[in-house]
Amino acid sequence: MQKRTAIWTGWSRCMDNLIYILYHGSFGELVTGHLAMSVLADRIVGLYDLKVASVSLDDPESDMPEDIPLSECDLLLVLGILPKAGDLVPLIAERTGAKAVIWPIEDPNLIPEGRYSIEEELKKEGIHVEFPEPLCSLDTSENEIVNSFIAHFGKPKFELRVNAKNMIIEEVKVIRDTPCGTASKIGPKIVGMSYKDMKSIEDQVMQMHDNECVAYMGPDRPIMQQ
Repeated sequence: MQKRTAIWTGWSRCMDNLIYILYHGSFGELVTGHLAMSVLADRIVGLYDLKVASVSLDDPESDMPEDIPLSECDLLLVLGILPKAGDLVPLIAERTGAKAVIWPIEDPNLIPEGRYSIEEELKKEGIHVEFPEPLCSLDTSENEIVNSFIAHFGKPKFELRVNAKNMIIEEVKVIRDTPCGTASKIGPKIVGMSYKDMKSIEDQVMQMHDNECVAYMGPDRPIMQQ
């Protein structure tokens, strides 16, 4: 006897919005690489490694890289850039025509300097911005462009098929992956595991997560311990 348990049904719609990705560092490279190989690959119109370490407060435009391509987009993803490079984001968002910005805080050391003034500047231009901590905590948004991204990536969601007689997990389908790909890496490893002892399986899955996750997991971020 088999029992199919739908943990989450997911969205069936495809993302129509165009995505531009600003990234830097190991986290930025990891997420960018995963998204570039995903179902959203053909929606990505630009990738740029923003290596800028600091920006002039009086004239941030003078520090704009000359080689940066400014392709038109709907959603700007900002991944792992250095804290003092943040003042370039409103300029880039405005020039690419972005209507929304997702700027995850994966590491407290990468919180953008002047975050609130940057947020106000974006809002003044009519650009929605969110700072999820971390990126894989995204579950829903009041903004439709952000929601169209969350339909595919964010807080992970799975659908399981189990054998109720033997209490074995027989199939795991990743309905919504984490942006870094951790969920899709862990999912297949759960197949064949027994769920007779839920504490044991939770501990095993948490260990798998810790081995894959690159986000900051300090005690001051309890969501990463869940």
